[in-house]
Amino acid sequence: MAATDRTDQIIDVAVAGGGVSGLYSAWRLLTESKGDDGAPPKVVVFEGGSRVGGRLLSVVPPGVPGTRVELGGMRFTSSHKRVAALVDHFDLARDDFPVAEPQNVAYVRGKMLRRQDLVDASAIPYNLAIDERGAGTLSDGFMALAARRILRTVFGKEASLSEVDWDKVSATGVYLGKPLSGLPMQFVIQRSISEEAFRFAEDTSGYDSIMHTWSAADGLPWNLADFGQQVSFFHLHEGFEALPLTIAERFKQAGGPIHLQQRLKSFDQIALPDGSIGVKLHFVGGDGVPQTVRARKLILAMPRRSLELLDQAGAVLGPENRRVHELIRSVKPIPLFKLALCYSFAWWETLDPVPVKAANGTTTPAIITRGQSVTDLPVRQCYYWAKDEQSQNAVALIYDDGTDLNFWAGLRERHSNEAFEPDAVGSGGDVPLPPWNEHKAPRLMVEEAHRQLLLMHGVHDRPDIPDPYAAAYRDWGEDPFGGGANFWRVNVKSNDVFRDILQPKPPVPVYICGEAYSHDQGWVEGPLATADAMLERHFGLAPPAWLKP
Repeated sequence: MAATDRTDQIIDVAVAGGGVSGLYSAWRLLTESKGDDGAPPKVVVFEGGSRVGGRLLSVVPPGVPGTRVELGGMRFTSSHKRVAALVDHFDLARDDFPVAEPQNVAYVRGKMLRRQDLVDASAIPYNLAIDERGAGTLSDGFMALAARRILRTVFGKEASLSEVDWDKVSATGVYLGKPLSGLPMQFVIQRSISEEAFRFAEDTSGYDSIMHTWSAADGLPWNLADFGQQVSFFHLHEGFEALPLTIAERFKQAGGPIHLQQRLKSFDQIALPDGSIGVKLHFVGGDGVPQTVRARKLILAMPRRSLELLDQAGAVLGPENRRVHELIRSVKPIPLFKLALCYSFAWWETLDPVPVKAANGTTTPAIITRGQSVTDLPVRQCYYWAKDEQSQNAVALIYDDGTDLNFWAGLRERHSNEAFEPDAVGSGGDVPLPPWNEHKAPRLMVEEAHRQLLLMHGVHDRPDIPDPYAAAYRDWGEDPFGGGANFWRVNVKSNDVFRDILQPKPPVPVYICGEAYSHDQGWVEGPLATADAMLERHFGLAPPAWLKP
């Protein structure tokens, strides 16, 4: 097929990437900026896949039509001001997102506990140090204890975690004679608490990556901010994907085009007819037809892996541009997957109720209905997602990241393993339709995850619990994403990277934004923050009107 050459037209801003940061940047540029002639700029979004939304992916499970299961990002917190303001600006309905319900399960070292037991040192199967066994310490968490001890060494005195200037700590903090930005977070934590306390904290967090990868200067504030005791969680009633879909719709309503299945292959600077520096872009369509486009400016709304998949050539990505590649490699992609399992009834609600103590000292029997359970088994986290009151069908969601992916390595590859086939009878005859069916799960993975769920809930010997009747799976480690999140590497000055990567090779008009190079990595707040910084510093936009100072 013949190539499509559109170089006779010049786009003002080409945006490569239809995730949150790309759509948001395009929408704000189109609706808030003006060209020299007073007209809105010509802004075009190019997305390599068949959908927009990036790592936000909401699907409707068969037999449970009243919910949206999140195979990608699933929640935001009360500290995420940009997300909350944008959700309110679009008038999107939000719901509370419960997590650590006291009656939920914590299955560790072969012992089934409830979440409320984790503040009782006599109940947990870990040999904690004497000064680690207090109820207050266990309630605050060992990350907070480690942070206090680390900061005591850095400052030479006690420090309040709620008042710490982490930017100053990152810039000047020294621990054991070295800058905190040059020390692995796991190292300084394990120097500050016992090995048993570290294992307890990791096992009961449900995550394998959040205590690793980054430096202490970046990892400590991230963990303390996102998983602190005072943080509340929310999700969108119509699914988190509703946020980028709404942005995309507003962009299109303003006259902005979105081209799907247009994968950016390469780009380089060129001289435009008016003598200014522009960019020439080469795309490959879903039908294999190449397309060439000229633009005055290019926004790469992409994570690290997507940037590395581009041709490493030209004025920006050429191998001689060492600083650009240092910026791109300053983060490490974190692989993770989501696996949703549908059951003909919420069998977790049939576990014996446990007495839960209220703030006034009274106790009330409670069963598991929502929130998160954790385990040191490879399934790690289970969310009781939803139940259809009419059919009683229910959904459980598994979230797995980091080192435990090694356990699943031979089972989770979708292209070389037999797919799990849904049971239309078990789902009440509701045969799953796309997009649920576009995310088929490997059969052995479904069977093993089901086995571990029964084991962690202590019901592995109950014949009345059915096998799943449907499953959906998304592995975010696959290309072009490379991971479900990106974390700062050790020895990286993250504040400098956050600033410099917005335009990695001045004066070439190429800009980068997205979750990967933000200080809210793994959250939707991150791409919004980097996009706003880029738009304000390099495109002259004011802070968004809906964002309160």
